[in-house]
Amino acid sequence: MRDTPESCTTLKQLSRGVLDRRQPCRPASDASSTGRGCLSTGGKQDTATTAPPLSYRRTVDRGDVHRWAVSEVFLTDYADLSADTYLAAAQLPPAHYYFGDHTGPAADRPDSMLLLECCRQFATCIAHRGLGVARDSAFHVTEWTLALTADTPLPPYYRPRELNVKAAVTRSQVRSGSVRAARYVLELSLDGAFLGRCDISARYSPAAEADLVRCYHRKSAPPLSGSLPAVPPGTPVPPAEVARRDPANVALADARHVADGVSAVLAVPSGHRTHFDHPQDHYTAMILMEAARQAALLAAGTGVRITGYQSRFARFAELDAPVRVAAVRHTCDEVAVRFRQDGIVVSEIAVGVAEEH
Repeated sequence: MRDTPESCTTLKQLSRGVLDRRQPCRPASDASSTGRGCLSTGGKQDTATTAPPLSYRRTVDRGDVHRWAVSEVFLTDYADLSADTYLAAAQLPPAHYYFGDHTGPAADRPDSMLLLECCRQFATCIAHRGLGVARDSAFHVTEWTLALTADTPLPPYYRPRELNVKAAVTRSQVRSGSVRAARYVLELSLDGAFLGRCDISARYSPAAEADLVRCYHRKSAPPLSGSLPAVPPGTPVPPAEVARRDPANVALADARHVADGVSAVLAVPSGHRTHFDHPQDHYTAMILMEAARQAALLAAGTGVRITGYQSRFARFAELDAPVRVAAVRHTCDEVAVRFRQDGIVVSEIAVGVAEEH
């Protein structure tokens, strides 16, 4: 269904800015594969323009970021600078029932999950507005890396913070005149200070094609998230053990410490208003990222702060079979988290951690 994911830039490289932002075109047997300098975008000029002022007064169209609820849209403005460079503004709310529901070191720093969501929304918006990907296309994240540089707590804030993001599309693949894959490199700044970098690779499939391939691999139509139980089976992890306050935001159950780390089962309630803002037919990349964050805290302790994520998504995590989670702290600054379903690895996520002093 997808090409084999390309190797990730390491978290340390990404945080230092060691990143090839203009990669050469890559040949492909069934698609025209281009760097963004090679890709025609309907006559858009490839010359940089002066950065326009961005607004924080209203959100972008929720359809451009794949949300049903306006309250779940954090992107407030979007601008094309050139054929491969874009700007966005996002508002980070001072309170949110899921984003911001943290204890420990995460409570006084920008929420890594919220930053991931802002980056996801921006990349999705670029795909639709900048690359012309159809609204009904299926989106498949293949790789996702976030490296945060901030190592000091932020002062308390009672007004929304203003996030600025600059993105470059460093690789695209075109087939039959439509963009089928893209890689986005994003730089984040908060209150004028550089915050970190994000790298997202995604593939896009026309809706009819995606449905056919999906059913072929499953041999049956996948169920929707509404069919999940309101209370997942198993014994949920206590919220405090994954630095959460609200039990509804716990994503793991039946956790136990084993010889080399922690094992658990993915458990997300069907009515979660962020994870399932609209019906899904699989566990999304954002859900797996949150589960990896929680598994890393179980393995490393809630006293660590999260410094980033480096992930690969090999296949869909289906809703109708248990997803087993294993976390091992290989080094002092990284926890390796692996997701298996029916014995097959569906995703691997390395979570960066740092001890608080």
